Amino acid sequence: MATRKRTQAKSLRDRFLYTDVTEEEYKKILRYCRDAGISISQFFADLLLKEANKPKLNRQENVTLTIEFTPAEHERLELLSRLHKKESVGDFVREALEPKLKVQRLHASVKTKLVRYYLSADEHAKLTRHMNESGMSVRNYPAMLALETIGKARKKRK
Repeated sequence: MATRKRTQAKSLRDRFLYTDVTEEEYKKILRYCRDAGISISQFFADLLLKEANKPKLNRQENVTLTIEFTPAEHERLELLSRLHKKESVGDFVREALEPKLKVQRLHASVKTKLVRYYLSADEHAKLTRHMNESGMSVRNYPAMLALETIGKARKKRK
């Protein structure tokens, strides 16, 4: 399989960023990159630059989350919602999760490995600015985007 080269940068790609991935995530990413004929570094850099180049929307967009519970669990949630004087189960769950979402640094104790991806000075500045503006973790956001992209690619193939 022929490899697809990255477009030429204005300067050397002597800067780099890291992302944290679990061993299982690394294997998925490696398999995807081998199938696509690109390096892992190229995959992360291209993915993040594409994301940084998307137009910024200034509107708030709500996303609906679907969670499956057993009937007994759902009854308990309804009861908890009532006891906490919430309008709905959704309001109760949202209030329970809100403190976790407001934490500045998201973290969990997971064994990860570092994956480095190379960037030019311009690309590095653009990506760090984009991630700082979005409030996303520089170490976890790339892995999340990569896994999302791989998931979408699998759905297209099926």
